Amino acid sequence: MRRIANLFLILFHVTAGLSILSELLAPYWHLEPLLGLLGVSNFFLFILAVLVYYGLGLNRHLRKATFVPLLAYLLWGLLDFWPLQPVAGSHYLLYAACGQLFLGLLALESIRRENGESPLLTQSQFDGPAFSGWNLLRFCLVTISIFPLIMLIFGYAATSSLIDEYTAGFVRLKPNGLYMIEKVYAQNDKQIRLAGMIHMGREDYYAELADSFNTGLTLLLAEGVSDEQGLLKDKFSYGKMAELLGLDSQEKLRFPGRLIEAESLDLPLSAESDVPDILRADIDLQEFNPHTIEVLNAIGTYLLNSRSLSSGYLEFNQWAEQNMTAETNQILMDDLVAKRNQSVLSYLPKGIRKYRTILIPWGALHMPGLEEAVKGRGFALLESHERLSIDFLSLSYARLWENITGE
Repeated sequence: MRRIANLFLILFHVTAGLSILSELLAPYWHLEPLLGLLGVSNFFLFILAVLVYYGLGLNRHLRKATFVPLLAYLLWGLLDFWPLQPVAGSHYLLYAACGQLFLGLLALESIRRENGESPLLTQSQFDGPAFSGWNLLRFCLVTISIFPLIMLIFGYAATSSLIDEYTAGFVRLKPNGLYMIEKVYAQNDKQIRLAGMIHMGREDYYAELADSFNTGLTLLLAEGVSDEQGLLKDKFSYGKMAELLGLDSQEKLRFPGRLIEAESLDLPLSAESDVPDILRADIDLQEFNPHTIEVLNAIGTYLLNSRSLSSGYLEFNQWAEQNMTAETNQILMDDLVAKRNQSVLSYLPKGIRKYRTILIPWGALHMPGLEEAVKGRGFALLESHERLSIDFLSLSYARLWENITGE
C-alpha cells in the first residue's frame, strides 16, 4: 500500500505540472501531444486514487488528513472545478492546476514532518498491523453517507465524458450549463475556425459568436439545408421549444457579411473587406433519402409544433416505433451528417487558396468529421475558445413544467 500511495503522490504532482504547462503554453504551442500526455496521466491518477481511497479503510497507516484533501480535490476536478470559472475567468484551469500543486506540496511537507526524513511515505510509517476493524467500520460509515454524492459526481462526469467524446470535444457539459467550443486550426498563414453550434442558446451566446466572425479576408461557409421543392409539410423551427426554455433559436443568428455564390471562389479578391464573404455550403432536401424527409416531417409535426412537449414526445415515440428501424437510423446519419459534411468540405480547397481564414459554424455533430478532414489537410490545433450556450441556472423551468403538465 505504501508504494501505491507514494506513486499516487508523485502522479498527483506530475499531473498538476502538466496541467500548468498546457495552460501556459496554449497560446504559443500546438497542444495535442501535451494534452495526450496529460490525459494518460489523469487516467492513471484516478485509478490510483480509487486504490488509495479503499486503502484508507483497509490500512490504518494511511493518514486521512493527508490523503482525503487530495482525493476531494480530484472529485472537484470531475466537476470542472465549478464554480471557479465564473470567479477566476478564462484562466481558471491554470489556477486550479496551481491549487493542485500547492495542495500536493502541503501533503508532502506533512509527510516529511511526520517521518523526519522524506516527503514520501517511508517504511517506518507502516510498522505494525495494517488492518484495524474500528478503522474499517468508520470508513464504511463515512462511505455510506457520502456514496450518493460520489455517484452523482461520477454520473455527471461520465455523461460529460460521453458528450465530449461523441462531439470530439466541441460540446462541453458543466454543472452550470452547456458550452460550445470553437477550435482554431492553422497552417502557415492560413486558419480554419471550426465553431460547434447548437439550435437553441442564450441571446448573448449568439451575439458573441456573430461578433467574433466580424473580420475581413474571410470566408464563412454557412450551414442551412434548403427546401426548394417544399418537401417539409410543417415549419421546421426550434423557436417554440427555445421560447419555453427562455432561450433564442439559431434561426435568429445573423452573421455580418456579404453573400456570394460558389462561382466567386474562382475570382480574385477585389478588395479587402471589413466583413467576411458568406457562402451557403449546405445541400437541398431533395438530396435526402425519402425516409429522412419522412422522419423530419414527423419531428416537425409531433415535436416542434405539438401542443405540449409531453404529448408531442409520446406521439412521436409511437410513430417512431412503427416507422423507424436500424436501417432508418443509418440513413438519417448519412443524410444529416455525412452528405452535408461532404458538401461543406468540397468548398475548402478553393476557399483556402483565396482567403486567409475559413469560418465553419456548423452543428456540433458535424464537427468530428470536419475536424478529421481539416487535420488531414495538415492543419494543426492553434487554440480553442468556449462559449456558454445554455445556462442551467437561468432556464425557465416553471414555463417548461407548465407545458409538460398542461397546467
